[in-house]
Amino acid sequence: DAVQALGKVELDFRALGVHGMTLSAHKVGGPLGAGALVIDKRVELAPLIAGGGQERGLRSGTENVAAIVGFGVACERAVARCADEARRLAGLRDELEQALDALGARIFSAGAPRLPNTVFFAVADIDGETLVGKLDRAGFACASGSACSSANPEPSRTLLAMGVEPGIARGAVRVSLGRDTMAEDVRRFIETFARVVGELRNLASVAA
Repeated sequence: DAVQALGKVELDFRALGVHGMTLSAHKVGGPLGAGALVIDKRVELAPLIAGGGQERGLRSGTENVAAIVGFGVACERAVARCADEARRLAGLRDELEQALDALGARIFSAGAPRLPNTVFFAVADIDGETLVGKLDRAGFACASGSACSSANPEPSRTLLAMGVEPGIARGAVRVSLGRDTMAEDVRRFIETFARVVGELRNLASVAA
């Protein structure tokens, strides 16, 4: 699954040594509904949809040519600006993480090789869903947990496997930066986050 990596880090199918790799257009500004499956030539796949034999017999049905072309153009642009954009996003991410750390958040995988645009963190004794809801009402689209399991209320199995306590893992929040994210957006988020966390802590102290 290289959907999140496309356009943010260098991708080399051969160097990865994998048998297959999935990509999605919307992650690089392309049209929704278009994607790619890169397969090692030595791998044999059985089609799930039979019919007209499109896409080399692996997925029958009329191709969305406009979306495919749009995906190709989006990939070209994303790859061309990948290095510069990765540096820019990593700088914004580091600024955000430093501020979150100062406000008492626990940053997961800080210092590890990772995407330059994603921050995964939690604040002790603050529910992730509640925090996400308040940030959403303030105009910031965040998520609790990973993108593929944001509707699951259970703590992240990955965080638990990393040794993160269940109470902390349950409060995990994910923030992603994109090509339209600017320094002012990050600073405004930090100000809003500080205010929201303060409100939630005050409520918790009153309830106690």
